[in-house]
Amino acid sequence: MRSPTALQTAKPMQFVADDHALDVDGSSLRTTTDPDIAAKAIAAETLDRIRVVLDSYPADPIVLLSGGVDSILVAATAVALGTTPRAITIVVDGETVDRAPAIAAAEALGLRHEVVVLSSSDVVSLAKSAVVALGVNELWEVAAAIPILAASELIRRFSAASPAPAAVLTGSGADAIFAGGRVIEHPIESAAANQALDEVVRTETGTNFVRDRLVPDFYERLLGDDAQALIHVFQTERFWQLAEQLAPPALFGYVTGAAHDKLAVRLACERLLPETAQHLAWTRKSPIQRSSGLFDALADAARARAAQLPGATTYSNPLTEPMESVAVRLFLADLH
Repeated sequence: MRSPTALQTAKPMQFVADDHALDVDGSSLRTTTDPDIAAKAIAAETLDRIRVVLDSYPADPIVLLSGGVDSILVAATAVALGTTPRAITIVVDGETVDRAPAIAAAEALGLRHEVVVLSSSDVVSLAKSAVVALGVNELWEVAAAIPILAASELIRRFSAASPAPAAVLTGSGADAIFAGGRVIEHPIESAAANQALDEVVRTETGTNFVRDRLVPDFYERLLGDDAQALIHVFQTERFWQLAEQLAPPALFGYVTGAAHDKLAVRLACERLLPETAQHLAWTRKSPIQRSSGLFDALADAARARAAQLPGATTYSNPLTEPMESVAVRLFLADLH
């Protein structure tokens, strides 16, 4: 496959959608079908990206380790470059889906690992802080802000204790360019599958890799000056150029009888992990807002709020009734 032509960057992120017309058919570019070739290209690009970042931030990096394949690949690559990252994992009390693979990955890679466990009241408090900081109460924006705010104290503490500037590495953005969490409904080798993949990736990139969005200065509002060191490893022009060459068979396939997305990404990650931890590359998880327990905690808070409304328990109980009824209660309260 062709090597990316854009210059490598140490910038926190690049806004590909601001510089490219994405409402075009790019399916003819998707010619790389071999997941092994794609995995090698992804591994090499991840290594080069993080190496350049470390030239600007020479201290051991901080990795936001969600427990998914993208953040594990980032952490494993940083270790391969000779660093000993500090890892931060944010979970809600009682949640284990993210916690177990994150802990296992940190142990396998020899990371210094901090797991921040949020109580339900912590989630509500952070949600309030996010609404104030962002100036919006949009669900996905607020839910995305909560783990950043929860990690911010540790980020500042680790950065202050570091003898040199430290980068904070995140794997966010990989789902957009590698169609994470998506399913292709057509035969994987077909032109229709190629077309569907291209449309999904261009739509996701246009939504996520753009500066002019609901909160353009999202990270600056949450982290202040520290936002400059928050490196979205996969959100670059070069990664976009690499990803737009990948055909469906490079990203979707079966391993030991199970269907997987981001196939090439998982292969790249597996090859960097010790043999005893290679299964972690095949971990399935939802976006952090769901898998970390944040949505459940916010839903419980919504139920509690609805239960406080006048007459709330006259006919049914908001703590146990269908969530649709809770939503209607809160809507009516807003009308009042």
